[in-house]
Amino acid sequence: MLEDELREMFAARAQTLPAAADPAGRAIRTARRTTRRRRTATGTMTVFAFATVLGGAVAAQGLGAATTAATDPNRVTFQNLYGADQPVAARQTQLPTMELPVDLLVGQQLWTTDGQRVDLVHEGDVAMIAKVPDGWVYSDANTVRLLPNSASEPLRLSGQAEWAVSHDGSRVATNDQGTMAVTKVSGGDRGTTVASSPVKPETAAPVTFFGERVVVSSEKGFDYWSAAAPSQYTETWNADLLAMFGSLGADVAIGIVRGEGDLLCLVDVTAVSKGLKIGARLGCGDLVGRALVKLHAALSPSGRLLAVATPSGLQMIDLDKSRINAAAGKEKKQTQVEALVLQADCPIAAVEAVVWADERTVLAQTDADGIFACRNDGTKLQVTLPPDVQPGWTMIPSYGAGK
Repeated sequence: MLEDELREMFAARAQTLPAAADPAGRAIRTARRTTRRRRTATGTMTVFAFATVLGGAVAAQGLGAATTAATDPNRVTFQNLYGADQPVAARQTQLPTMELPVDLLVGQQLWTTDGQRVDLVHEGDVAMIAKVPDGWVYSDANTVRLLPNSASEPLRLSGQAEWAVSHDGSRVATNDQGTMAVTKVSGGDRGTTVASSPVKPETAAPVTFFGERVVVSSEKGFDYWSAAAPSQYTETWNADLLAMFGSLGADVAIGIVRGEGDLLCLVDVTAVSKGLKIGARLGCGDLVGRALVKLHAALSPSGRLLAVATPSGLQMIDLDKSRINAAAGKEKKQTQVEALVLQADCPIAAVEAVVWADERTVLAQTDADGIFACRNDGTKLQVTLPPDVQPGWTMIPSYGAGK
């Protein structure tokens, strides 16, 4: 080593005791200082050079549109050092997608999932539309019609009326200026009126079916009208019910009543001679009230799940499990409010309408004119819309075997 050689050289010159001033040590220290200065200068120059290059790259990044062009891989640029600046949306996790599984009403046109674009016969704007196994039921300001699957001429079902479709899609209930009627919309005898009779008030609106009964609503509350005995109808309004959902069975429907505080509760509802009777309470939560239930909640095809848009997201409530929990709590004489049993809870906000695609998938139309799907396992998906869809479209609910 250089240090050892210097010490040996000075030792050879002085055979006496080492001098107080160690020339070898001084030379070594001088050499070390020189080396440190060189290293410091070299490091400083390196940092300065890198800063200069980086500053130039950053400056180039801020020059504008010219930096968006493809960069030369042999040049030192901001993009080559750190990669091109990506939009925030591109860096976010993309949801899985699925094809649109329901028909759309776009303006006054029916857009089907198989690509058909059908101009609907109408007078004024189309107000409501629903898919049934044999076609589509829709209404304008003057008429309720059935458009068969063959896309032939529509069949007139009623004059100006409020209307509702049975859960299996085989019948439609209408109230045409105070006359309630049930009309078949499936089979060879579609268009045939099954039963009819006057109802009061004349503005009573059909809401849903359970069995042969039609649930109707008015400012007085909820009641039922029976197609099996239409002439025996008398007013028996239940003012405690805020909303009603039908069922496939003839025995029990689902209702919403007020709970404690701001909570609303699901209840079983049965029909008795004096109207609708509220039964077992199935649980309570942040449910939608009467004013929004028509668009913001829907029963699954089997009737087991209820999809509801809540402040926390789109929830699927398992009605069967809720009944089991409610029965167990009653046996144990529990007094606390039972929570609703959720099958799934998807974080979908600002929901405008809810429609079931099938038993395991519910669709939510949002106020941003998009559609998200929520599966019964909690999976959230983005639904792909037709590329040429126009603003103002709506999803078409589907009933019965055609789902």
